[in-house]
Amino acid sequence: MIDNRDVGYYEELINGSSIVRARTIRQIRSWEFPRSLESLQTLNNEFAGADFPGIYILFDTKANKVYIGEAKSIYNRLKTHISTPDGKIKNWDKVLLINDGRIAVQSDFNDNVIRLAIEVYLIKLFKLNKYAVVAQGDKQNLNGQQKSIYRTLIEELNFFLNRKNLIGKFIEKRNEEEVLSDELKKILTKNGFVIQKWGAYESKINNSRFFIRSGSKKHRGWQVTFRDRFKEALQKSDGYLLMPRGGIVIIPFSVIKTVFDDSESVFKNNTIDVFIEFTEDNKARLNYKQNRLDITEYKLFEL
Repeated sequence: MIDNRDVGYYEELINGSSIVRARTIRQIRSWEFPRSLESLQTLNNEFAGADFPGIYILFDTKANKVYIGEAKSIYNRLKTHISTPDGKIKNWDKVLLINDGRIAVQSDFNDNVIRLAIEVYLIKLFKLNKYAVVAQGDKQNLNGQQKSIYRTLIEELNFFLNRKNLIGKFIEKRNEEEVLSDELKKILTKNGFVIQKWGAYESKINNSRFFIRSGSKKHRGWQVTFRDRFKEALQKSDGYLLMPRGGIVIIPFSVIKTVFDDSESVFKNNTIDVFIEFTEDNKARLNYKQNRLDITEYKLFEL
């Protein structure tokens, strides 16, 4: 995340056309309004009928469902979505349009590759934040200049969407970003794991208990807290910790316990916090207080 003071955020009150305008003091401009041809036409009049490229997000707020798309002409694309909505999000009721406030010939959003790359990123970001995303994107190959523009816009979009209270989690750097549940399940199956029962936090895999924890980011690494049945399973060495980050780490509980100096004393605590750290040299470490244990061998993939 970038420093809030460098970006700034301003949001106007809703106007007579039910449009809420918001912006950063850098590039991002947005218009949020209900599903309405009248509101869309008001916006088009502001644009003086010129093509405004950008990203749009359709919300079905009752179902917590979103559709993320991109267009060279936001007006034309939204007009279609209002009159003949995509069956995947037929009941959308609100839209957020995002661009840099410039017409096509001047806008960074006029580059189709950049728009598509941002679309792919936002699909992943909204999935991470537990929205039901009903759109798919195609990964793009960006040249050096496109990468620079893309990184700048993504950094600012993270800040902006957080201030709009639409996201609370952010995609981490490449070797630490979370592998989401559906993809994790596919990866494990592809790598020969047999899944008997799949759950968000606990699964039965290869006839063993797997506790799935993505961790909370702290300065010492990704914090995993053992409590209640999770702690009891650790004490009995009954299962594995599966962290869907850093190449997917799968550590037997018996190995985790070796980082404790005095297991008997440790398990008297109500909770036990350990930290998994991913280093620049592609290593992984388990930290408990002052103790460290190299767990690189328990990574499913080398990144």
